[in-house]
Amino acid sequence: MTEALTVTASVLPPECGRELMVATLAAVRQLGGEAMFLDEDDDFAPGVVRLARIAPWLALCERPGDRATGKPRRITAYRVDETEPGVPFKLDPEAALFVLHEQGFYRPPDWSLTLLHDPHEWFNLMMQALWTVLEPVLPAA
Repeated sequence: MTEALTVTASVLPPECGRELMVATLAAVRQLGGEAMFLDEDDDFAPGVVRLARIAPWLALCERPGDRATGKPRRITAYRVDETEPGVPFKLDPEAALFVLHEQGFYRPPDWSLTLLHDPHEWFNLMMQALWTVLEPVLPAA
């Protein structure tokens, strides 16, 4: 993968940021469901997004980029309330863990990672959930 990554917080080592980026992009690519409307507050970017529920407590939300408005594509990880499959849940902006967003509209894309909560609280659980979800599609070592 030739995509570049910029980590905006020094509390996460660069190699951990790269691992998080690769696993997040793979999970969204592999598991992202059909586009759907999400019930969000008007000031929190409502619209059509792809959503992947990675674990009972974790969801990845991909919002497409828009060249006309200069908004880059971004993927946000949310801690969510555990609910039964099929039961609606809300994406709370205060529960966003990190945002991975494209910088510009380059090909291949350059990525920037913004941490919104201390990764010491969620990084290991996040990586465990991502690698568990990706295990069926990873090549055997």
